[in-house]
Amino acid sequence: MHRTEIAAPYSREAVKTRSPACAALAIALLPGAVRAEVAAPAFEVNARDLVRRVVRSQRREEAAFDGTTFDQREVKIEWGSDGRPREIASRLFYVLSGNGGEEGSRELVEVDGRPATDAEKRKAAEEDEKGRKKRLEEKAAREARRAEKVSGDEDDPLVGRRRLSELISRFVIRVVGEEVVEGRPAYVLDFAPDPAAPAPESLGDRALNALAGRALIDAVDFQVRSVVAHLTKPVKVAGGLAASVKQAEISYTGQPLGEDLWFPCVVELRLTGRKALFFRLDTSFRFEFANLKRFRVDTESDVRPTGTPGSAP
Repeated sequence: MHRTEIAAPYSREAVKTRSPACAALAIALLPGAVRAEVAAPAFEVNARDLVRRVVRSQRREEAAFDGTTFDQREVKIEWGSDGRPREIASRLFYVLSGNGGEEGSRELVEVDGRPATDAEKRKAAEEDEKGRKKRLEEKAAREARRAEKVSGDEDDPLVGRRRLSELISRFVIRVVGEEVVEGRPAYVLDFAPDPAAPAPESLGDRALNALAGRALIDAVDFQVRSVVAHLTKPVKVAGGLAASVKQAEISYTGQPLGEDLWFPCVVELRLTGRKALFFRLDTSFRFEFANLKRFRVDTESDVRPTGTPGSAP
C-alpha cells in the first residue's frame, strides 16, 4: 500500500498576507478575473431553482474533501478612529478536514510571521476545543427544544440547522444577468431581505433578515464563485448590551481546482458599531485558504489461487 499526494493547487507564496469564519459571501474580487459588463440572461433563469441546484452541487462534492489538509491564515485588524490600522494580529494554521461532515482539527504553526510557541499552540487548541464543545451543546439544545426533528432531503436539504426552503424564504432573489469570468460563464444573482420574511427568533435570524448582496454562480459547475454582502440595518447582540453592529461587509471568493472541484480562497468580514454600550467597534477579519492537498490510497493485491498451473511464481 502506498499513499500518493495530489499536488497542491496553490504555492505557499500566494498566501503570505491573509487571515474563522464563514459562509460565505462577492462580486469579482478575483485576481486576474476577466471582467465584462453584466448582460441580460439569454433565457429566463428561475432564481430559487438555481440556488437549489447550487446547494445540491456543493453537497455532492463535499465528500471529495474528506481528509484533506490545507493552510488557513487568519488576520485580525483593529482600526483606529483615524482610519488606520491600530493593531494587526496574524495566525497560520495547518488544518485537517473531518470525514463525513464531522469537524476537523487544526494546529497553530505561526503567529505574526514567527513560529508559534508551545504556550500559544496550547492556548489555540484549548480555544478550538472550547468552541467545538459549545457548538455541540448548542446543537443538542436546539434538537431538544425541537418538537419534531428537522431532516432534509434531495429537494429540500438542510443548510446548517435550517431547511433550504426556510433560508430562501427570507430573501427576494433575482438573476439579473450573466458574466464571463476567466473564460467561464456565470450567473449574476442579487438577494435582499424579504419584507414578508418570518419574524427572527435568534441572532442568526436577525442577521439573515438584514443581509443583502450579490453572488456570482459558475454556470458550468453551479458553484459559488464569489459573493459580496452587507447589512441593510443594524443588528444588536443581547439587546445592544453586548454589541450593536451598525455596518457589516462580507465577501467570499472561490476558485475552481479542476475535476469539478472548488475551494474557497478568501473570506473577509468587517464590523463597525459599538460593543458593551460605550466602546467603539471597528474590526476586520481576513481568512485565506491555500495549499490544499488531497491524498488517495492505492492498494495492490494478488488474488490468484496458489498452485494454479501456468501462473507466475
